Amino acid sequence: MKKISAVLLTKNEEKNIERCLRSLQWVDEIVVVDTGSTDGTLPLVRQYTESIHAGDMRKGFAYNRNLGNEQASHRWILKIDPDEVVSGALREEIRDVLSREDDVHGYLAATRSHFRGRWIRGCGWYPMYQIRVFDKTRARWDNFVHERLSLEGKTETLSNDILHYSYDDIEHYFQKFNLYTTLEARGMRDEGRKVRPWNMPALFLFRPAGYFVKSYFFQKGWRDGFYGFAVSLYSSFYVLVKYMKLYETQGEIAGATPTPLS
Repeated sequence: MKKISAVLLTKNEEKNIERCLRSLQWVDEIVVVDTGSTDGTLPLVRQYTESIHAGDMRKGFAYNRNLGNEQASHRWILKIDPDEVVSGALREEIRDVLSREDDVHGYLAATRSHFRGRWIRGCGWYPMYQIRVFDKTRARWDNFVHERLSLEGKTETLSNDILHYSYDDIEHYFQKFNLYTTLEARGMRDEGRKVRPWNMPALFLFRPAGYFVKSYFFQKGWRDGFYGFAVSLYSSFYVLVKYMKLYETQGEIAGATPTPLS
């Protein structure tokens, strides 16, 4: 059987990390890239692995994921986040595909997200397929935020899901919301993108509204009741806020000092 390293990024994940690590005890190695935890994350991680490496979130998610892959001892990588769990069924499926000799270089799995006591079926949250198991010699992460894996080779889709315990409550949601919108704004700024008077209606009105319509109606967020409505609304607000943060960096608000996104 091919050996596999689980690679994950951490920062202040003491509430989630042990649940994740317990589900990974079957892998051959656990590699953690920590980007500055100040809570009890690292003492918990050391109970499961000594392969802990210092990352730098100022360089973006792709940089840190590539760093984790480089530090991994094995060719095959399992990509997982601290608030996710590999179910027993998925574990056995992964072990089965890794025991084969074939020309597949990556495996996709759906992500099933748990939010405020229920599994979300709509809003574009499910099935949300991602490459989760891959040959690192044929792969590289790209993009500053919402990183994407570029893989050379054939892929197949697994039948079991990654379980994602996404947010404990609304406060937890907005903690991540603030981090991701700041990183996205910085990424857009570094790409030279700007908010101008002629694109303000699109960026501040039409795109957020369009995202809500897509999430709630076309991606069937309405099936998830109140939380489907909330997820769709928060997602549209995310689009609005990332452009507002981009605008703040331009110094175009009268009397305001541009906010540096360092």
